[in-house]
Amino acid sequence: MKDVRLRKKQIIEVLVICVLFLAMAWYVESTDRKLDEQNRILRGEPGDGTDHVELELDIEGIVDQYPYSLEVDEQRLTWKEATVQFDKAKEEIEASFYSEGEDSNHVTQNVCMKETYVGGLVEADWMLDNYSVVDIDGQIHAEESEKEGIPVQATVELSLGKYEENYSFYFRVFPREKSAEETLLQHVQEAINLEQEKEGSTYLHLPEQVDGYTVSWDQAREHLVFKVLFLEIVIVILLRFVLLERAREQERLRREEMMLDYAEVVNKLLILLGSGMTLKQAWNRIAARYSDKRDKIKLPKRHIYEEMLITAHEIQDGESERISYQKFGERTGLGAYQRLVRILVQNVQTGSRGLCQLLEQEAETALEERRAMARKLGEEAGTKMLLPLILMLGIVIAIIMVPAIQSFNA
Repeated sequence: MKDVRLRKKQIIEVLVICVLFLAMAWYVESTDRKLDEQNRILRGEPGDGTDHVELELDIEGIVDQYPYSLEVDEQRLTWKEATVQFDKAKEEIEASFYSEGEDSNHVTQNVCMKETYVGGLVEADWMLDNYSVVDIDGQIHAEESEKEGIPVQATVELSLGKYEENYSFYFRVFPREKSAEETLLQHVQEAINLEQEKEGSTYLHLPEQVDGYTVSWDQAREHLVFKVLFLEIVIVILLRFVLLERAREQERLRREEMMLDYAEVVNKLLILLGSGMTLKQAWNRIAARYSDKRDKIKLPKRHIYEEMLITAHEIQDGESERISYQKFGERTGLGAYQRLVRILVQNVQTGSRGLCQLLEQEAETALEERRAMARKLGEEAGTKMLLPLILMLGIVIAIIMVPAIQSFNA
């Protein structure tokens, strides 16, 4: 019944996911609809560009569901509306063209010439009358000798759809005052340039004296040793975490395997003890059978039987049964096996009277624990299946949303 309930729960989860897919598809399709009941298509705002719409055309008695592709232009402004946007663009130019603290009468820093203004609505095409002083990127190239400044005319052609308007203004460019460090570096570069121009020289001699200052040179190092050392430290730390995680995973699998084998171990002990064997004989018999099967038919190792085999060897080597069983319980580290060890130690101390009854009770408890663990593992497996389902949901959403987003941006 519980397995049936678990299967029903999984089926319901799959159905819920399918319903979510359908709801998402319906929502996207309904929100992506651009044609209303009055055969109208909403045009985009100015600056949004052209929108592509796929339609179906029906003409009574002639055409039936004919696929019709339509390019819908953005809203077109009137000249009056375009003039308002041009004025906003001019205000934005005046606010952003000069660097902070400068104006048209004194320009020493690079100027800013944008390609669009008013949030991309108005396009701008710049022209300067003296590119030797201000280049196409707005960088200043005024010489130090030009103390009175150089006037430069800037003309920008503003365009919005079919409307255009020119805007011109003047500004005066002055050489930027250089710091002592910048001046010194410039003189170093000039000295190197003079050395570069020498003919017939095998080596490039770097200057050792500039403006009365002693200059020393050293090749820049990539600090490869420190980079490799840092990388090695990171790898060692990550490797440590990986090893710890692997060890935790192996320990978890070991404990799960031993718990799954617990009911089997108890039942084997119960059967052998019921046949008249002593506890020591029954323990050695189980360990010996496992060892023979492992060696002859290459049976995969089972952790709990390996621990029982160690205990059997300890008893054969002269260790007392009570201490050997207690060590067995400590090595397993599981409460179920420690319960079993208490029953066995009690048998060693007080005799075998009532041992089979206790093992029968423990066998029933072990069977219930195994069923509970099987349910838990089944639920964990179902939970792990949710990740692929979520990934599939993401793929489906992407397949649905990407064309819709592309159609919005078209």
